[in-house]
Formats: sequence, C-alpha cells, structure tokens
Amino acid sequence: MNEAFIILSLIASFSLIIFMVANKRNLGIAIILGSFVMSFPFLKNFPIIVYETIFDYKVISLIVVVMLIYLLATILQESGQIEKLIHFLRSRLSYKGTLIVIPSILGLLPVPGGALLSAPMIKEHGEKAGMQIEEMTFLNLWYRHIWFLIFPLATPLVLLSDLSGENIFKIILFQLPIFLLCFFYGFLFIKRFSGGKEKSKEGSLKAFIPILIPVSIAIPLSFFTSTYISFLISLPIGIIFAMHFAKWKTSFLKKGISINLAVAVFGIMLLKNVVSHANIAYIISKHASFFPPIIIIACLSFIVGILTAHNLAAVGILYPILEPFIGNIEMVSFLFVSSFLGYLVSPLHLCVALTYEYFKPSFIDLYKLLIPSAILILIISSIFYTMLLLIL
Repeated sequence: MNEAFIILSLIASFSLIIFMVANKRNLGIAIILGSFVMSFPFLKNFPIIVYETIFDYKVISLIVVVMLIYLLATILQESGQIEKLIHFLRSRLSYKGTLIVIPSILGLLPVPGGALLSAPMIKEHGEKAGMQIEEMTFLNLWYRHIWFLIFPLATPLVLLSDLSGENIFKIILFQLPIFLLCFFYGFLFIKRFSGGKEKSKEGSLKAFIPILIPVSIAIPLSFFTSTYISFLISLPIGIIFAMHFAKWKTSFLKKGISINLAVAVFGIMLLKNVVSHANIAYIISKHASFFPPIIIIACLSFIVGILTAHNLAAVGILYPILEPFIGNIEMVSFLFVSSFLGYLVSPLHLCVALTYEYFKPSFIDLYKLLIPSAILILIISSIFYTMLLLIL
C-alpha cells in the first residue's frame, strides 16, 4: 500500500471534516464522508469496514450509552432540576468556583460524552457571568477532562499501567504537577469574572441523584463486566429517577432522543477503524526514528491522540509502537500526557463533538483557545519530563 497516498488521503479527510464542521454542516455526515475519503487507498475494503462498524457490539453499546446520557441531560435540563442545582451551587460558591466545580463534578461520569451533562449548567451560568460561548465551551471541555490525568479509574491509565508494568499510582504521581498546571491554566480564563454568592432562588441537590446513582452502580459493576454494559444497566435507573422528579412528563423523552448524536458517534467510530486499518501510527513512527525520544513521544502521541480521538485507543496503539523509545516510568507518563492532550483537542473527540453541537460556538474561535493551550501544556510537559530524566 502506497504510504504517500495514505498520508495524502489522511490530510484530505481531516481537511474535509474540519471544513464541513467549520461551516456548520452535520457533524456525523462530515465524519462519514471524511472516513470515505480516508479509505481511498483501500477503497474496496471500505464496505467491509462499514459493515464491521455497524455490527460491532461495542459501537452499538457506545451509541446507546451516549444517547442515554443525552436523554438524562435533557430531562434534567427541561424539568428545571439543573436550574435548581445551579442555584444551590451558586448560593455557596463564587462564579469562579462554580464554573470549575460544575464540569469537574458532573463531567466525571466515566463514559464518552460525559461533558454533555455539565454543558447546560455551564451555559446558563456562563451567560450570567458574561462569558463568550467559546469560553464556556473551552472551560466545559478543559475541567471535565484534566482530572483523568490523576483519576485512578480512568481506563486509559489502567491500560497503560498494565502494558508498561508500572504502578498506576506512581504514574499518577508523575502526572500530578501537569494536572495542577492545567488546573491553574484554566483558572486564568475565569479570573476576570467576579460575583458573590446568590441568596435568592431556592436550590436543590436533587439533580445530583440521577447522576450519582448511575456512577455508584456502574463502578462496582465494572469490576465484573465491561464499562459499556455497566452503564447500559445503570443509566436507565438514573433516567427513571430523573423522570420521577420531572413528574413523568413524556415530552422530555421526545426532546431527549437525538438521531444526529447516533450518526455522529457512528461516524467517529468508523473513522477510527479506517485510521486503524491504514496503519497510520506505524507509518508515522517508521519515519521518525532519527529524532530524540522525547520529541518522538511528544509529537507522535499528540498526533495519534488527535487522529484516534479516543484516549484508550491512542494508548493501546502507541505503547507497542513507542516501546523501543520508552525506558522508564517518566516516559510512560509522558506518553499518556501527550496523547491525552491530542485527544482532548481533537475535533473527532466525542466530548468535543457533543459540546460543540450543544454550544454551537465559532469553530475557529474555539480552536484559537484549544490548540494554543494544548501546545503550551505539551511544551511545558516536555521540559518537565526532560528535567526529570536528567535529575532522576
């Protein structure tokens, strides 16, 4: 297979997707068309890849889980439960504290698309604070995800620990300074906003119940079955509680069913499978062996994180390829950080896609925030891990 043709198809594919998304075209259709363009070097295999994606139970499970999350978020929003939760938090926290706490707490629902739960609250609260829509989108994505750098139940961390043989808590210890850097970097975007605590409208913590129940049930279940199965079991229970608090108004159910989301999720998984079929990561690594390991790990991990838009997939692809360049736990941790940053800002990342669909910001203005932020953290991380290698 001609490697130059594959790289050109990759560039054409991502250019088409970004162009269509920037021009407010349907996200799912854009990604499916991009997948088709990416498959040009092996076009005869594309129908097989589509067939395998359609009938992959993991893809089906993911689509159902994401639609259940969206349904739960819609019920909580439309029934006014989110508004009451906002008033409860707002009466006890400043604007700055609330804008950090909302995505940090609600976003920790450990399934793809979890940022969708915090988006309605960030939008309502951010509008009161006078924030731009791009800033709300950025903060929702940023604080939802940076916790996975130190969250021991994050599946990509568990996988990396297993592949490398390194203790997961030691990996987290090396990533703690990067997490703190990310935390305070995000704070820079909200420091100019002010406001005291509100004492007006009555608030309630009830909206937390339909969110906490799925998480509390899914965590122990995940030790005995897959994450998807555990949430397929637990999310409907959360939805039942949400509907109970909403007095069983069926109109909320109709509003919470999104076909566009299902198409977008399918498109993302299809493109991931096409990229995997093309062996993009192998092609890139083969031509990068003459660079210093720190540069190879930083660049390749960041790129693969963007291309796969799936941190678990990125770690699974990267570690076998980069193992010759990884000689210690510092580089294991750096691989995770670099791929994480690429995954965080990827336009194909499900949380980015869903949050983008919810807020509908300017694509260019949003990425003026996301890309420089990720690259800055990547550069500082490269310096940090280089210093660790020299000291330890």
